[in-house]
Amino acid sequence: MLIMLLHLHLAAVTALLAMAMSPATAVAADQQSARRPIALPGCPDKCGNISIPYPFGIKEGCYFDINFSVICNLSTTPPATATGMLMQKSSGYYFGNQQDPVGVRTDKSWWTVDLIDIDVARGEVRVAVPVSSDCSTNESYHEFNIFALSLNFSTTFLFSPSRNVLMGVGQSVSSRISGLMSGTNYSATCSSLFDRPEKAQNGTCTGLGCCEAELAPELGMITVGMRTESNSMWKTFPCTYSMAVERSWYNFSLQDLYGYGVLDRKFAGGVPLVLDFAIRNESCPSEGKPLPTACRSSNSFCVNATNGQGYVCKCQEGYEGNPYLPDGCQDIDECKLRDEQPTLQDQYRCYGICKNTVGSYDCRCRFGMKGDAKTGTCTQVFPLSAMVATIGKQLRHLIGSEFGMDDVFQ
Repeated sequence: MLIMLLHLHLAAVTALLAMAMSPATAVAADQQSARRPIALPGCPDKCGNISIPYPFGIKEGCYFDINFSVICNLSTTPPATATGMLMQKSSGYYFGNQQDPVGVRTDKSWWTVDLIDIDVARGEVRVAVPVSSDCSTNESYHEFNIFALSLNFSTTFLFSPSRNVLMGVGQSVSSRISGLMSGTNYSATCSSLFDRPEKAQNGTCTGLGCCEAELAPELGMITVGMRTESNSMWKTFPCTYSMAVERSWYNFSLQDLYGYGVLDRKFAGGVPLVLDFAIRNESCPSEGKPLPTACRSSNSFCVNATNGQGYVCKCQEGYEGNPYLPDGCQDIDECKLRDEQPTLQDQYRCYGICKNTVGSYDCRCRFGMKGDAKTGTCTQVFPLSAMVATIGKQLRHLIGSEFGMDDVFQ
C-alpha cells in the first residue's frame, strides 16, 4: 500500500512539473471563434470562391464608393468576378517590319477585367490580364494582339511599381509599355536580341530570350505591345510576347520561344497584375486628430499611400483583420499561431511558456528558470541536483505526513 501511494504521489508531482515546464501555449477558454466578418452586415462577402472584403462590395450600399464595386456574374460556372476596370484588345495584321509596316486592324473590343483576389492588409488587388503577342506566318506577314488597360478612369487604383514588371519574351523582341502617369505620357522598353537560343537558360530572366523593365509609380493607364526586330528565324521562333506581370511570377522557359502562340495558350486565363488601391480624396490627419472616415476599427491607424496620393488603413500591431470595418481589427493569438504555423516562430519568439494578451503576448521562463524567454536567455535558478533534492525532501514529507511516519523519513 505504501509503495502504491508513493507511486501515485510521484505521478501527480511529475504531472504538475511537466505542466509547469511545458512550452505549450495556454489554451483559450473559448473554442476558435466564428469566422470574422469581412463585409458590411447584410452584404455578400464572396463571389464564387473569391472573397470580397469591404471597402469592396458587390451590391449598392456594400462598397465604400463606386470605384470599389465588384461585378459578380452568377450565370457562369464557377461565378466570374470582375472589376469595373476596362481592357481593350486591338487585333490585326501587318506586312513587313513594324518599323515601316503596312497593316490593318481587324478588331477593337472592350471588356471588364477579371479579379483574382483582394488583399486589404497590403492595400492590393490582383487582376488577370492577357499577354500581347506578335506572330509571323512568313517573313513578311504578322498577326498581332495588343492589350490596353484603363484603371476605371480614376486614381483609386494604380499599377504597383514594386510588385510588377514589364516582360518581353522572344528570340528577338523589344517589349514596350506606354501609358499615362499623373496626366503625362510615359513609356518604358526592354529588349532581348540574340542569335544563339541554346545560350538561354530556364528560370529567372537573364536577358537571353526574355527581358525585364521596371514600372514607374502613379501609372493609371497602360498599353503593352512590342516591336519585332528582324526575325530571320521565324520558322523556329515565330512569336514574340509582351506582358505587364506580377514580379517573379513568370519563370522563363526555353520552350516558350518555340511554336505558334505558345504563351497565348499557356496563359489563356491571363497573367496576374498587382494594383495598389487607396482612398484618394484625402490624406492621413496629423497626430492626435480623429481617424479618417474609412478607418472604422478602433484598433486601426492611417498610413499615407506610397503610390500616388491618399491613404490606406492598417490594423495596429498585435491585431489583424479588416481595418475598414467597425471592430474589424481583432487581437492576434500569437501563441496559437506559433503552434499552428512553425514559420511564424521567428516572428513571435518564445523559448518558454507563451501566453496571449490583448494586442500582444507574454513569454515567461519555465519553472525553475529566470531570464528573458523571448530572447532565449532563461537560466536555471537552482542547479538540477538541488532541485531533485528539494523535490525529494518534499515528497518524503508528504508521504510521512500521510501515514504519520515523519520520523521514518527524516
